[in-house]
Amino acid sequence: MTANLPLMFALCAAVGVLSSLIGVGGGILLVPIFTLLFKVPLLQALALSLCCVLATSVTSSAKYLSSGLVDIRAALSLEITTLIFSYLGGRAVSWIPTRVLAFAFAAILAISAVALIKPRKEIVGSSAPSKHGYLLAMLASSVARSMVGLLGIGGGIILVPVLQFSLRKTIKEAVATSTFMLGTSAAVALIPYINRGNVPFAFVPFAALGTVTGAYIGSRLFHKIESLYIKILFAAAMLYTAYSMVIKGLSQ
Repeated sequence: MTANLPLMFALCAAVGVLSSLIGVGGGILLVPIFTLLFKVPLLQALALSLCCVLATSVTSSAKYLSSGLVDIRAALSLEITTLIFSYLGGRAVSWIPTRVLAFAFAAILAISAVALIKPRKEIVGSSAPSKHGYLLAMLASSVARSMVGLLGIGGGIILVPVLQFSLRKTIKEAVATSTFMLGTSAAVALIPYINRGNVPFAFVPFAALGTVTGAYIGSRLFHKIESLYIKILFAAAMLYTAYSMVIKGLSQ
C-alpha cells in the first residue's frame, strides 16, 4: 500500500481548515479521500480518520477555549453519558460487512449535505436550554457518538445543530463546543482499532500533521470568514463522495 504523502498532507490540511470552521471532525470527507484516492482499506481508513479527528479537535479547541466559546458544562454533561457509544461503535465495525459500511457512510454523507445547506434561524445570544433540552441533547449525542466509532466520523454534523437548538447556543458556541467534544469521542473510538491492529501508523504523521495545520489556520479564520459558501462547497463535495462510496459498495 503506497500513497503520495505530500498530497495526503495537503488534502488533510484543507479538510482541517473546513472542519474547524464548521465544527465537524472531518471524517465525513477524510474516509472517502483515504479509500478512494489513496486506496487505503476501509477499516484502516476509519482508524486514520479518527486520528485526524482527534488532531483537529485538540488544535482548534485550544483557540476556542481561550476565546471563551466552549461551554464546558454542556460538553462534560454530554460526554460523560455518551462516550460509551463511541467505544461500542468501534467494536461493532469489525462485525459489519464492508459493503454495508460503504452504503451507511454514503447515506450519512447525503443527509449531512442537506443538513449543512438547510437554512437555520440564527440564535443571537445564549439563553437557558428548553425544558427537555439536555435530555434531547444526550439522545442525539449518543447517536452521534455511535457514528464516531462505526463510521470513523466525528459526529459534529449532528452535535452542532443539537447544541444550537436544544441547548440554545449561538452557532459559534455550538461549533466551538462540538469541536472540543469530538476529541474525546475520537480517542475512545480509536481504542478498538488499535487493539485490532487497524491503525496505519505509516500514514498517521502525514495525515494528522496535515489536519493540525489546517485546524490551526481555520481556528484563526473562524471569526473572519463567512461560512455559507464554504458549507455549500462542502455539501457538494459530500454528495459527490456519497455517490463514489455507493459505487465502491456495489463493487464489493
